[in-house]
Amino acid sequence: MKKILLTMFMAVTTIVAMAQTKTYTDNLTVTINGNTAAPQETNIYVEENADGTYTLSLKNFILADGVDVIPVGNIVLDNITVNEENGVKIFAVNRNIFITAGDEEGFWMGPMLGEVPVNLTGKMNAEKLYCTIDID
Repeated sequence: MKKILLTMFMAVTTIVAMAQTKTYTDNLTVTINGNTAAPQETNIYVEENADGTYTLSLKNFILADGVDVIPVGNIVLDNITVNEENGVKIFAVNRNIFITAGDEEGFWMGPMLGEVPVNLTGKMNAEKLYCTIDID
């Protein structure tokens, strides 16, 4: 029994060790109905999964258009496949997701939206992430 548990622990440890998360910090610009809000510094987390896919997370997203401040929540897209060209990973995802509540206590609008269509396109290397996230 101990040998089986140790083997399972080692397998889980190996999978966890293989996953790597990179934090990209830059200005996020939000455009709504043709109006662009002031850029806001934001972190986007990109995790490389053991199976070679990626998970992109925009946590605790707050929509601020200069007048209104709307806490939206966590936007997470998983199982993203990439194509690599000259050291740049290129990706495109078009699917429906559920936006979850943010990590902090309080009101978050995302869970009330239900399933929302998301179109994500982008490219990344070790230093920079460029992407467009369209949410209707």
